[in-house]
Amino acid sequence: MANDDDRTTAASLAGGIIAAALLEALFDKGVFDLMECRAVLDRAMQGLSPVMKTPVGWQAAQIIGSLQRGKFAPSGSK
Repeated sequence: MANDDDRTTAASLAGGIIAAALLEALFDKGVFDLMECRAVLDRAMQGLSPVMKTPVGWQAAQIIGSLQRGKFAPSGSK
């Protein structure tokens, strides 16, 4: 049986995956344009600022950054 730390990690992982999939679906359907998706990611990055210097905060910022440099990179920068 999973302990509380494992459950917390699993819940965080599931939430992040769902949020990323939702952002991609909204983009793919044309509900959000590229700049709106980048604004969501920028806001998420700003939300991390209080914990950015912790190991977990830094890792979360790396994941958000990979989305900003990947599918949601500005046109012509991939």
